[in-house]
Amino acid sequence: MQEHESSFERVIADHVFLFPGQGNPAIGMGAEVCDVSPATIAVWDCASDYSGVDVRKLCRKGPMTRLTRTRFQQLAVTTVSVAMFERLREFMAIERPVFAGHSAGEYAALYAAGAFDMPTLFKAITARANLMEEMAEASDGAMYVVKGIDRSTLERLLDESGMSGSVQIANDNSPRQQVLSGAASDVKAMNVELQRAGYEAIKLPVNGAWHSHLMAPAVPHLREALRALAVRKPRHPVYMNLSAGAEEDVDVIVENLCGHLTQTVRWRETMDTLCARGHTRFTEMGAKRMLTHMLTSHYPAGSQLEVSCFDDWCAQCAPAEPVC
Repeated sequence: MQEHESSFERVIADHVFLFPGQGNPAIGMGAEVCDVSPATIAVWDCASDYSGVDVRKLCRKGPMTRLTRTRFQQLAVTTVSVAMFERLREFMAIERPVFAGHSAGEYAALYAAGAFDMPTLFKAITARANLMEEMAEASDGAMYVVKGIDRSTLERLLDESGMSGSVQIANDNSPRQQVLSGAASDVKAMNVELQRAGYEAIKLPVNGAWHSHLMAPAVPHLREALRALAVRKPRHPVYMNLSAGAEEDVDVIVENLCGHLTQTVRWRETMDTLCARGHTRFTEMGAKRMLTHMLTSHYPAGSQLEVSCFDDWCAQCAPAEPVC
């Protein structure tokens, strides 16, 4: 971690802030940043007000059958990540930051970069989550994570199996991890081919085929919802999943978010670009090291990077007691 004293307050400088998307929800998630300060209270209030969901109760009590549903999980993860970021900003100045979010985490990253204000953020993520759940309910989709394989090898296997038209690479997460998405029967059949080729594929606990053609009917509806919101030019660089590059044009940002529903999360390329541009400090706005663990484990530059998550900085916060 890179932290020093300025004349006014502690400073965290030149860090890439990573925001996770769906995955590993848990009862009690976000308790360490739930109503512990004015800034965190504002986050939970805003999330509940603009989604129509009691997000405090959702995260505190679940139940898991509700918390794991897409329309609620994306909202919960976004609320927790943003509350962590706001808590960090309460006790530490953040200088020259760069932002990136994985899948749904891209919305929190855009907020942190200044492209969304808080009401816009929660209106946007609520629209996205609701649309994706509707698409999941209208189709029988599935996703599998494939370990120990890179994108080019998986693309070749898809072509050889004749499945490239029906099964898509949803996430190019790293040189050693890909995610497949599509109709459940097609992805299951491709999984058999992968096992024959010696690769391990594990079904993800989701009810839809994210980042695939099965999400296409939601694209115009998401575009309509986002164009009605006050999206602004980011104040800081934010790297987007669709382009794997920093974007600042508002129209491009909106179109990237829309196209992202059906196209690959280019996370590997995003991390490669950031590392190539000299970034070495990465901080994950989550209680667990998910994205940073993948970064240090799967990338050649991993051992040279400084990685942290919110919990690593939390001990430096002023003492506070959750009240929710």
